Amino acid sequence: MLVSFSCGNFLSYDSVQTLSLRAGKKLRTKKDHLLRSKGAGNVLKFAAIYGANSAGKSNLFRAMDVVRKFVLSGHLVQNSPELYCRVREENGKKPSFFEICFLVDDVPHTYGMEIDMRNRVVLAEWLFFAQGEERQYLFRKESADSGITFGSVLADCAEIQVLANIFSGGESPFLYCMNHNTASFYKKNPKAQILQRVYEWFARQFEVIYPEQPISDTALLDDSETLQEYARYLKMFGTGIVAIEEEAVSEDKVKSHLSAADRMDMEIRMNLARTHNLLNREKRTWSAVVRNRATIFTIRVDTNGVAAYHALKFVHQYGDERVAYEMRRESDGTYRLFQLLDVLMTAKDRVFVIDEISRCMHPLLTIKFVETFLSLAAERNVQLVVTTHETRLMRHEFLRRDEVWVCDNERGASELSSFDAKQVRIDKVMDQNYMEGALGGVPNLG
Repeated sequence: MLVSFSCGNFLSYDSVQTLSLRAGKKLRTKKDHLLRSKGAGNVLKFAAIYGANSAGKSNLFRAMDVVRKFVLSGHLVQNSPELYCRVREENGKKPSFFEICFLVDDVPHTYGMEIDMRNRVVLAEWLFFAQGEERQYLFRKESADSGITFGSVLADCAEIQVLANIFSGGESPFLYCMNHNTASFYKKNPKAQILQRVYEWFARQFEVIYPEQPISDTALLDDSETLQEYARYLKMFGTGIVAIEEEAVSEDKVKSHLSAADRMDMEIRMNLARTHNLLNREKRTWSAVVRNRATIFTIRVDTNGVAAYHALKFVHQYGDERVAYEMRRESDGTYRLFQLLDVLMTAKDRVFVIDEISRCMHPLLTIKFVETFLSLAAERNVQLVVTTHETRLMRHEFLRRDEVWVCDNERGASELSSFDAKQVRIDKVMDQNYMEGALGGVPNLG
């Protein structure tokens, strides 16, 4: 579970801003919306971020995605030199700050970096876990020229210091380097496997989903039975789809629907699955979805590393006639809904961060989707963080006030705050007050 995320000097974020998923201490309602953690206290399973267009809501999620991709691939996104916050000229010479806290074995672990985005240099990097009020550092690098120091279970590991000397000075994060071609190290040094578990959290449990995202990992689309469960949800949400069929296709056909950058992304994900054993532990496969507005493909990689590719067809029933269409024939709302169904289908520990969840969907469909998620999440360790403009989600009978966040950009830089921090009274109509501008985060139309 995600506990918090902070970033600064990134796009519209000048000073460091933090999204916290720790529950408000004074709130007693909707306890089924919480994960009760011994290490982190009560953690919210849902949060919605509101704000005017260009306030910076999506930029927060872009920051999360930059960190995730950097850890998994070892490379910063191509346009990273342009991503520092430009509200002040001096920011171009300052590092960007990222820090993410999440649970591993119910213990809060915090991983962070300071990066010179213009020169693609990791200036500082750290990983620690909380032990009471104290920080126990597993490793930290405090400047571009300093070495990496180790503590806790890594303090007496001579071999990791040798590896740190080899990896120092490169463009990739230490956490990435320690999880590539290092399998023999972990066999000899089992106490260091916490670095593997932290890396796997980014690879297995944390997913950032954009409206136009062409590729997403999923451990769910593994068999026809699961596909029909997807079809059941699509039918429940009124799309008219009664079944989903698969048609085998070639790798070349899938790649022909992707840009060069997305083809490279696909190869990275498949290689990660093969080399880091990111298979579904029950079904022993790894799978992904490749999609655009016209066609949706699935990729499955088996235990031998062999990939199978399929195109999905969506079946409608017209009297006695069954007709299968490609996604190009379905509505924009159906396409968007299909992007989101992993959130409802997963029963595992997963964190989904979704930008513009209500895009192309009817307001009632968005509300129904979130209601369904919260109902399922009461019995599951799953978490959903979204941006949206759908104000009817704000109602007290539906959400807690600590689940509602506002992103403001009145002074040229994005600032985050929760309704709990604003001390919105429980008897206030939150959506009405928000739309009237009393709580911030709305367009200035004057």
